[in-house]
Amino acid sequence: MAKMTMEIWKYILVLIIVNSVATERIKDMIYMPLEGVAACFRRHNGTHQFGCSSSRSGSVGVVHLIEGDGDITWIERNATAGPYTVVLPFDMFTRNTLIRLRNTNNINGVLLTRNISLERPSSYSPEDTCPNRYSGYKKCNKMKPWNPFGSALLLEDWSFPMFYTENQTVLEAIKSCFQRHNAHDLETQYQRSLCAIEMKSFMYAAVNSESCIKRTDFNLNFNPTQFCDPLGDRNIHWPLAPLNEDSNSIIMVTARLDASSLFDGISPGAGNVVTGLVTLIATAYYLNHLNATVDKTNVVFSLLNGEAFDYIGSSRMVYDLKHNNFNALGGINLNIDHIKSVIEFGQLGRGKIFLHSNGEDDIINRLQNALKVSNNSVLHDSVPPTSVQSFLEANPNLTTVVISNHGLQFKNQYYNGILDDVESLGFNRNDTSTLASDLANIALQVANELYQMVTGEQDPQLAYPSLSDVKDLISEMLYCYLESAKCTLFRESSAPNVKLINHVLPLYVGVHRAPNLATSLTGQLLAYLTGEKLFEMNETMCHENRLAWMGGANFSGLCINSTVNYSAAVSPAFIIDGYDMKSGVYSTWTESIWQTLSVRMFLKPSAATERFSMILGSLIAGISFVLVWFINNRADVLFNSRLKATVHFTTAQAAAYGTFSSYDRVTSVVSLIKD
Repeated sequence: MAKMTMEIWKYILVLIIVNSVATERIKDMIYMPLEGVAACFRRHNGTHQFGCSSSRSGSVGVVHLIEGDGDITWIERNATAGPYTVVLPFDMFTRNTLIRLRNTNNINGVLLTRNISLERPSSYSPEDTCPNRYSGYKKCNKMKPWNPFGSALLLEDWSFPMFYTENQTVLEAIKSCFQRHNAHDLETQYQRSLCAIEMKSFMYAAVNSESCIKRTDFNLNFNPTQFCDPLGDRNIHWPLAPLNEDSNSIIMVTARLDASSLFDGISPGAGNVVTGLVTLIATAYYLNHLNATVDKTNVVFSLLNGEAFDYIGSSRMVYDLKHNNFNALGGINLNIDHIKSVIEFGQLGRGKIFLHSNGEDDIINRLQNALKVSNNSVLHDSVPPTSVQSFLEANPNLTTVVISNHGLQFKNQYYNGILDDVESLGFNRNDTSTLASDLANIALQVANELYQMVTGEQDPQLAYPSLSDVKDLISEMLYCYLESAKCTLFRESSAPNVKLINHVLPLYVGVHRAPNLATSLTGQLLAYLTGEKLFEMNETMCHENRLAWMGGANFSGLCINSTVNYSAAVSPAFIIDGYDMKSGVYSTWTESIWQTLSVRMFLKPSAATERFSMILGSLIAGISFVLVWFINNRADVLFNSRLKATVHFTTAQAAAYGTFSSYDRVTSVVSLIKD
């Protein structure tokens, strides 16, 4: 008996496995997952929500390929099989197009596609015309905004999900499916099965930052669910020399560390961030080699994070400085009064240089002469939307200089967009005579001027590093940030055998709970280039002395003693008790939590087929309920013969074994029935 039971269970187990495998195959036959897509997601500030979200179960729409204005007009006037998921080419991804589609109330998704064989659009900036419009020291001129190419797509709340892909295989599959099933007989689309796309990007947070944080608050809920996280990460700092415990006079040299984008994981920030970032690192590297003897004036290099979202990093640094809580530089507390001036590397590139200055100080004239900037290109009382806004808001009398490649309006036509990449800069790793050369010249001239301001002496003419060496360094850094993080410099400045990603680093600030890879690699690189190399130490000794163990030139390991450090780049709004999220004083940006981001394509039955299936299923379910009810209520009749046979059997048994009580009789019958 036991052996037979085991055999039965084996057959049942095999049946379950076969059934599950068959189910998986059927699912794969129905759906085609679209790989290599990036989702638009939702962010919030103190008053609004921005971005995209699907419905909780996913948004399904019939595929419609948009190739011209006529296709949009057809959806507006003649569409019969909606809701639709439109496939947009990049040259039609404009604010006007998206608003027209939204107004149809017949759109369940947008898939932005880019054919890499076609010429890119002349401009694409989803940022506002006045970046960080409502924050900072000096407001934007609405008649002549900083970012004339801005469409403010980032600052809209879209009622449908959006995804982006430049995967040509996916694009061809969608076109093929559309042509085969959807493109013909548009007037009778609703009568047949159609190619459709399902988008899943449901965002748990809604309304604004205050609402989602209250819903998450651990003090108000016994079982809190995370709905959103504050944007933020870390700032990076390196002092030229250790700070003085008694008094300090500081020249700050800053650059931003983050870019933004409409789509998750794609924020290259080439012209917006990377050019200024690598120039700052090259300046610190060269100045470190000059071996300046610091007396009264020190230099602090800072890379500030979250600047695309109301100056998160710089506003937090200034907040800490004002409250004597900034101790990221060797444990010495620095305050806002110690800062003498701020030099910022803004958007840079080839050719002409502009100086945006505020205040009166000899440093402006020194930089103008060193960089050979004409008088027309020195813009007095000019404050671009950069980190100096936070410093000036705390101290309007501070001298600030922003070194950039633009005047009163940006030259970057892809500011905070996914096309602000290596191609937009025209960078060629093997050609150091163009972009890398111009950035190296800026770095050397600024480093020389800083040396003279710190020491009061002319800079020594170094044999190494020479201008050519700095060009090569900048070229390699540009490659690391713009083409692949799996590069020589990042390998040298990371721990041995660390695995690096072989694609472009996204420079989006992210949320404070998740470590940002770009920040970590940048901090390590700055430490590697400016720190003391201790060749005599092995890994164990290095860790025992709390120093940094890096790959080094041969990737086998090198101990670095560096004073590079980090500070929090999370808005003060999230650390001040009872802060009014609608006050506009500090950044209140948060990012929604999501569970899955996916896109898949399938063949959607016609509306008539779906109705028939629903009716047939309902009928079968109804008949089943009636049948079960009928059998249950007529069980005594339907199964009466079996019961009689059982009773007769027990009576015969009683005759054979003698009389027994009524209780014994009933018990015996029940027992036999069970058997």
